[in-house]
Amino acid sequence: MKTIAQIALELQGYDPQAISAAGVGDFLSKLVSPVREVETVALLDAFGRVLATDVVSPISVPPHDNSAMDGFAFCGADLQAGAATQLAVVGTALAGKQWQGVVNKGQCVKIMTGAVMPAGLDTVAPQEMVQIQGSMVTLPAGALATGDNRRHAGEDLMQGGTALAKGERLNAASIGLLASLNIAQVQVFRQLKVAYFSTGDEILSLG
Repeated sequence: MKTIAQIALELQGYDPQAISAAGVGDFLSKLVSPVREVETVALLDAFGRVLATDVVSPISVPPHDNSAMDGFAFCGADLQAGAATQLAVVGTALAGKQWQGVVNKGQCVKIMTGAVMPAGLDTVAPQEMVQIQGSMVTLPAGALATGDNRRHAGEDLMQGGTALAKGERLNAASIGLLASLNIAQVQVFRQLKVAYFSTGDEILSLG
């Protein structure tokens, strides 16, 4: 490590009697080395800490194609050009449990927001958009296109992708993201060691 005198010689126009605030910062930055020590901490203790490594997502978000809203899932190829589309409801797909039935041409499945899209289906008609008569639903002409209201697997984050980058300071949002990925621990840089001192006798403790 260089001495204070050596650093002073390197600073252009250095004058210890008249140094700017920016000059003080430049001077002090040459006196310290960046913190490089890394430690592993529990996620709940990581608020405000700085990531020492990239965090790689262990899963895709969302993990599967799912419905963006409550409605009726069907195959977009069933849409009638320039005319209303009628579909028969053959089941209900709930969020959190994948529906295992088979959907044939001209059929659909009632689906809840976040539910896994049944195999072969790629479009969701919002429930407010359709007319329901018994087990049949009618979609108005031209209201939907294939792929509408479906969220693709990995649309937000792909498995193996970087969820958070090295050097990011963890806040409530980033900790929430890591928790949603089921990550319990993170590697962070050691915290700074801080000391303070005072000089002079013009400031006294109470009493």
